[in-house]
Amino acid sequence: MKLFLIAALLMMNTIGIAQPLNNKVDPDLIINAPDGSMLLSEKGASYFAKLSLECTSKPYPHYYHETLEKAEDLKAPDKLFPSFYGCFDWHSGVHNHWALVKLLKTFPKIPEAKAIKQKLENSFDAKNILTEIAYLKSHKEENFEFPYGQSWLLKVADELGKWDDQTAKKWLKNLQPLAQYIADEYVKTWPEIKKPNFGGDHYASSLGISFALDYAITFKNDELKNILLATSKSFYGKVTNFPLQREPFGYDFMSAGLLIADLMQRVLPQAEYTTWLQKFSPDLFTTDGVKKVFNIIEKDDHSGFESHFDGFHLNRIWCINSMLKALPNDAVSPEVKTAWLASQKKMWNYSQSSIGKGNYDVDHWLSTFSVYALTATK
Repeated sequence: MKLFLIAALLMMNTIGIAQPLNNKVDPDLIINAPDGSMLLSEKGASYFAKLSLECTSKPYPHYYHETLEKAEDLKAPDKLFPSFYGCFDWHSGVHNHWALVKLLKTFPKIPEAKAIKQKLENSFDAKNILTEIAYLKSHKEENFEFPYGQSWLLKVADELGKWDDQTAKKWLKNLQPLAQYIADEYVKTWPEIKKPNFGGDHYASSLGISFALDYAITFKNDELKNILLATSKSFYGKVTNFPLQREPFGYDFMSAGLLIADLMQRVLPQAEYTTWLQKFSPDLFTTDGVKKVFNIIEKDDHSGFESHFDGFHLNRIWCINSMLKALPNDAVSPEVKTAWLASQKKMWNYSQSSIGKGNYDVDHWLSTFSVYALTATK
């Protein structure tokens, strides 16, 4: 499985024609909150909705084991994955659907609302979901898209489950058999994993557990919840002095350490989490440490593998928001909190200089990361 993903990432360098970067970032995509944090604006919601709509409806190029360029190649992706055939790969198709759900739920009056509803109506069609389940079952031995894509699917169900809307409830009912299949497999799989993957890539244990835990809590799946809580404490409970300043590791597209911090705020009570985080990364609690940890080495190239650096910073934004929400007000000094929020804005501006410029290798996934960065904790 890992070799397939490496090949897919290599192919990413060919799926978009590099465009000159426009380093001017539209300030109207965000709202600056009084406390210094960033919120997604309605204009921003519309902007990212367009990107995700285009991506989720684009079947080619598509990667699963090998890259498909045209309908004659093997089986068409929209036949294999009638719900999540777009966005180059299955996991990106899934998490762009999360973005569409979140945007429609949060900004129901954006101009793209009708198109989003139409797209989700097709994607969450009961027959289409059954076809998706059949594919996962037929690739059970390789554990297709575990844990990244599968956990994003649970996150889609989690988002629908928290939406008091009749249409969303219908979509959830249709999606639930796929989510339940994954949840049932997780009950078997996670106890068999004896050590975590500490990276910030598709195999990051922390991201996979975080989204699955959200699902388990929302749907009161106590068996899955207890397994994930125990696994989290076993994997990360005693980790100290994580080298955040050395990230990203290789071509990680997420922050390996902050993903762990994001997970553990779900696992530990507030006081215990504060103590754990202070030991996990003491640098997060001093202004000099924050500057060292969150320093951005800017790159001119944002395409192919280099786009991972954009995703890495967007992921750090959502993890910072998660930590700030979880910590008590007095855990971080006003000066340190200001440093955290100032770093977020630099991360946002850096990453947004590459999105929406016509590079499919960028847009097919970073639209979701942008939306998640500013809305996940709201």
